[in-house]
Amino acid sequence: MNRPVAIIVALLVIVGAGVAAYVGFGGRDPAIETAAVPATTAPAAATTPPAEPAATPPAAPTPPSTENSTAAATDLPAAATTDNSAPATAASSETSAAPQTAANETAAVTAAAPPPPVISPEDHSLGNPEAPVTIVEYASMTCPHCAAFAKDTMPKLKSEFIDKGHVRYVFRPFPLDRLALRASLMADCVAGDGYFELLDKLFATQKDWIQATNPLDALRALGKEAGIEESKIDGCMTDEKAIDRIAVAYKEAVDVYGVNATPSFLINGKKFSGALPFDDLTSEGATVNGLNTIIRELLPK
Repeated sequence: MNRPVAIIVALLVIVGAGVAAYVGFGGRDPAIETAAVPATTAPAAATTPPAEPAATPPAAPTPPSTENSTAAATDLPAAATTDNSAPATAASSETSAAPQTAANETAAVTAAAPPPPVISPEDHSLGNPEAPVTIVEYASMTCPHCAAFAKDTMPKLKSEFIDKGHVRYVFRPFPLDRLALRASLMADCVAGDGYFELLDKLFATQKDWIQATNPLDALRALGKEAGIEESKIDGCMTDEKAIDRIAVAYKEAVDVYGVNATPSFLINGKKFSGALPFDDLTSEGATVNGLNTIIRELLPK
């Protein structure tokens, strides 16, 4: 079984097995929760944070009866570490003995490109729905590089492009472990812009709730601050419909767009991996375009 198929099967098993098996609250052992968190640290602010690598998916989901601190990270499989995007058809056509017309070459490139992402009413978004640029971010709530993007780049993106109607921004959870999944599910219970306010809080205090004695209690406290009724928080974290939506989006991200790390971005359908800086960065004579440049090149002239 190849990796993309294994990912799909594992995701379907997670959803089909039920909340009690994989995302249940039967055992609230803090050691299990924190064991699922990737043991990585954010790089210095002066450099561009690299993408958070996704863990290799297990051959088969760990049976619930054997769940322990070392198996907790396999509750939600991560994407394959290889890029699954389609190869450029135009490049391969240049080696063909028979010449192609410009129209045929254009058609070949178009056929190889994935379709633009469909933004549904259930997606959490900011900005003008008719904006010329749409950015879809895939992020894990326990990913330090995602937190770095939320802190360093997102405020500038919002003030310069989202608030001015140039960009529509969509956030899609891509949880790499069970604790990230629960944080995403809890945030999903907050309506409107309150959702993004809670995301900002979760990323800003990421180290605190991940390293808390009981991470779930720390998450519950943040949920209460965001206005979620205390009696509903646990239900939010085990909502099967929400889990299903995340699984479907996760599957599409891997299979259609080749997402294999967090954070990853689709900017008008083109994938970018890593915590993109806002401004261009130059290192050893090479320049990496930041969001400011990427977006402005896509705006109507």
